[in-house]
Amino acid sequence: LNRQNEFFATVFNAWLKVNIIVTAVTVVLAVPLYIALSGGSFVQEYSPTLLVTGLVWFVTYNTAQLVVAMLAALREARLNLVLSMITVCGRLLFMVIFCKLFKSRIEWIFLSYFITDGIVSFIGLKRLKVLYYIRDAKPNKEILRELSDYGMPLMGNMLTTSVLNKSDIYIITFFLGKSMAGIYQANYSLIATAFTLLSASVMRGSYPTILRTWAEKDKTGTAALISEAVRFYLLLSIPAVVGVAATSEVISTALFEANYVEGNRVMFWVALGQMFLGLTEYSIKPWELTANTKAIFMRSLAGGAVNVILNLIFVKLFGSYMVAAVTTFIGFFVYFLLARFGTGSELKWHIPFKSLFRILISAGAMYLVITVLKIMLPFNKINLVLFVFCGIIVYGAVIVASGEVNNELKAITARLTNRKEGK
Repeated sequence: LNRQNEFFATVFNAWLKVNIIVTAVTVVLAVPLYIALSGGSFVQEYSPTLLVTGLVWFVTYNTAQLVVAMLAALREARLNLVLSMITVCGRLLFMVIFCKLFKSRIEWIFLSYFITDGIVSFIGLKRLKVLYYIRDAKPNKEILRELSDYGMPLMGNMLTTSVLNKSDIYIITFFLGKSMAGIYQANYSLIATAFTLLSASVMRGSYPTILRTWAEKDKTGTAALISEAVRFYLLLSIPAVVGVAATSEVISTALFEANYVEGNRVMFWVALGQMFLGLTEYSIKPWELTANTKAIFMRSLAGGAVNVILNLIFVKLFGSYMVAAVTTFIGFFVYFLLARFGTGSELKWHIPFKSLFRILISAGAMYLVITVLKIMLPFNKINLVLFVFCGIIVYGAVIVASGEVNNELKAITARLTNRKEGK
């Protein structure tokens, strides 16, 4: 218990200092730069409000990520699920409220993120009793050194992943203006947040077992568990991507103002990129388990660099935010390929072709049904729910009929039988 207290004290003290330093350095550098560029196009596109909301959101975002990770380590699965739901629903809810009450502005996106992540951070920090660790418990220099060796590359990885997720919004703002960036970000963030929840939910369910088998030095068993986790992830993520492709216009029409609907075209590429980001999380597991975080950072850096370079070239060249959606997908895909082939010799996961084929056929059947419904019915909130519900039913029926989820159904049946028998 004392070791755990030292670990928490070290982590939270480091978190506090890093946020203070980053905020101070950003302000010190940004203020004179902003004054020097006053009157130019930079100041016209990047208002002080936009920069401030972006900075405060950075603080609440990294705090929310930290508390979620710490709660996962403490096996607080239910609270983590609640916080994940707050993140997904809160961002969308606040964004819609601000856009309805006031004129649509890109600042509302950052502000809605800031408020939602702030709520998640407050709940998590209170549950973890962070004030105690910062005020009373003493950090451990040895733990800090280990965290630095292991965590610095992961911080770099987090930064480059953020670049993959967020750099396009600044590039679009610079080249195309805030209105185009707002349309892009509203459609992008809705899908990205939902896929983050999906990926995190599957990972948190499988990761403790993967860690246990690795600790038991069962390399074959660990590889098998990762492969099974990937199969389960694809069972959920592939139909999610196909569902987004089928309903993107309906989603935007039902949830956003009319001038945001044209941005629905980015949703498919966002969903596809996020799916590959989730697959990358499984591909880098061998590096995580062996503490080779530098390898993770270098691959994510390459993916982030590809994304930024392509955005800088093609967003201006084509004058469309659609390009940013495609290049962001390419960045995630490059990151996945580098991770997949980089770790293949260490712990290689695989998914049987038969399983992949069954999933794709089932998702294809779902797409056809939703397409027919779209022809017959108008686009509104009620019919969006209907499309999603019918899609889930069709996908579920076809995947069950294919025999792909027989083992899962047997496990559920056995569990229900045991409950009835009081075992």
